Amino acid sequence: MVAALHLLCVFSALFLHILASPTSSSQYPGCTSTGAAICCSGLVPVTVTSNNTKLNVREPTNQTVVTEIIQELLQADSTIAAASNIGPQTISGTYKIDATLCFPPNANSKSPPQTVQILCHGIGFDKSYWDIAPGYSYVAAAAAAGYATLAYNRLGLGQSDHPDPIQVVQAPIDVEIQHGLTQLLRNGVMGYPGFKHVVGTGHSYGSIVQLAQNAKYPSDVDAAVLTGFVNNVANLPFTVAANNPAIAALNNATKFAGLPYGYLVHDTMTSVQLPFYRFPYFDNDIFASQYFAKQTYTLGQQFTLPSIYSAAPAFTGPVDIVVGQHDFPFCLGECNFPNDQAAASIPVLYPAASPKSQSFIVPNSGHTINAHYEAPQEFSQINDFLKTNGF
Repeated sequence: MVAALHLLCVFSALFLHILASPTSSSQYPGCTSTGAAICCSGLVPVTVTSNNTKLNVREPTNQTVVTEIIQELLQADSTIAAASNIGPQTISGTYKIDATLCFPPNANSKSPPQTVQILCHGIGFDKSYWDIAPGYSYVAAAAAAGYATLAYNRLGLGQSDHPDPIQVVQAPIDVEIQHGLTQLLRNGVMGYPGFKHVVGTGHSYGSIVQLAQNAKYPSDVDAAVLTGFVNNVANLPFTVAANNPAIAALNNATKFAGLPYGYLVHDTMTSVQLPFYRFPYFDNDIFASQYFAKQTYTLGQQFTLPSIYSAAPAFTGPVDIVVGQHDFPFCLGECNFPNDQAAASIPVLYPAASPKSQSFIVPNSGHTINAHYEAPQEFSQINDFLKTNGF
């Protein structure tokens, strides 16, 4: 639930200003117009109640302890998650979420966008994944197709609030934050009556969050787009091991100074390339930019991710599953083996989905599709899917 919804003043001026004079929106604090889209950034207060898990896990004292915890989580016949589970724990609070709302550059009062896509990034990344650089910007591609977007940094990273990384920042609260933001977009913001259609678009862990939202709140979004994902989470331990989770405050003492040691990051460039990038299908400068933009995730998420993973049998909207051909986390490097894993995932996870659902395996791409040369193929397919379904 979202209570007493309001944005910072930058958001309050956003829509009214875009409609009145879109070319001048860059005159307002926090708003920029690049020609591709008009965007404003701010902090969104979201009030949630989440059914978390009380974990018998203390804050690690050093990297050795973190590594040992990850080893136990990944070992065969692991019992650490079950042994650490004390029981359910209700978490209620209002958290500030760092978000960027973008509109097509030609938005005006006579033709406001009717559809907004809420963009949820993967673990270890941030909202910049959706707007990396010219030619690698899903935000720009969506704006060109006539769609607004809301990209946000999940709880515990970027400028969003950083509560307890073990007891609070868990997978269930990520779902509730997504639900809260969706309701905000539906019901209206600062005098703007809200969007007619909301599309949930995720990447990697963000796709798992989107799937969980579809399962728990099947009427939240009109369509779901899951990228960097297929229904094969059994491979994820290989990716976690490759990431070599490192204490954020020790990995980068400047960027993550003061964070509790339950906040983690992917360790090195190799820790990011091995599971997420497929050479030679990416530009090294784009790869470097995403590596240095890396962000935090938590021990709480590592322990509780399995708790939110389930099919969404009550969701009846159209679904699009898009994955890179050489995705490692979900396909171990080949998503066409032993069959088209994207297509095979839809009837299992979304048995009641619209018959207009689609899937696409992006050729010559790794897991972080937006950062590979073939990103424009992904962007075109998703927006064509939305047009085909009337959005």
